Amino acid sequence: MDDGRIHYRLDLLVRVMDATTGRPVEDSSIRFYKDDKLVSGSGRGEGCYIFLNSGRENHLMRIEVYGFESRTMAVDYEKLEPQLPSVDVFLIPSEKIRRGAELRILRGRLSGLETVEALHPGHSATSIRDFDSKKRIMTVFSPNRRINLTRQYYGLLHADRSTFEVLDIKEEISDNKVRLRNPIQEEYSPNAPLCPVVFGQVEDDGSYTLAVRDDGKNLTYLVKYVVNGEKKFKKIDFHNLEGVELD
Repeated sequence: MDDGRIHYRLDLLVRVMDATTGRPVEDSSIRFYKDDKLVSGSGRGEGCYIFLNSGRENHLMRIEVYGFESRTMAVDYEKLEPQLPSVDVFLIPSEKIRRGAELRILRGRLSGLETVEALHPGHSATSIRDFDSKKRIMTVFSPNRRINLTRQYYGLLHADRSTFEVLDIKEEISDNKVRLRNPIQEEYSPNAPLCPVVFGQVEDDGSYTLAVRDDGKNLTYLVKYVVNGEKKFKKIDFHNLEGVELD
């Protein structure tokens, strides 16, 4: 017998962020399209939008919001956590609409390209002090007893070999401790820097876009990209992009 209650199931959580700053994107003009059909996402703050009772069929989602380039991505539930299926979307600001500093954008196409991201070695937020692999708790140096990690993703920089590993912060534990979503995989040096990560966009045909904000200073970034499963790294000066491409 129906008890008259309405049941809701969270079918998707979408976190929308500015690819160049890591800040959440919250705008009343944001639009979500599921396989080209407009659908409603309920805003929950901090760039989070939820979809209730929308079904869990794999689909293409397109996101459009004023001031950013549109983004289309595949939602594959086989790759998401069944308890809380969620995806992170990084939007690149539109060149036509200036939001803050001027953009420097690297575009190109590389067959087999899967992902591209970057960090500025000189923009360290803090450094690692210790890591408990069993609990996935990372202890960092926190000047003035205040944690300085305001983003979700940071790159653990291996300066001696010009590489980095992307870390996903799940939650803040204390003033100098955070829990990571996944354990640290690579060996790191004591006091290795943690730098904000800038995410690029890659299309199915290998076309890519990577944008950074120009603060008028040194813009030499360490770019990490994966081609057919192989990790590659390259230093790129975004002040001098003529003839520069990923290879």
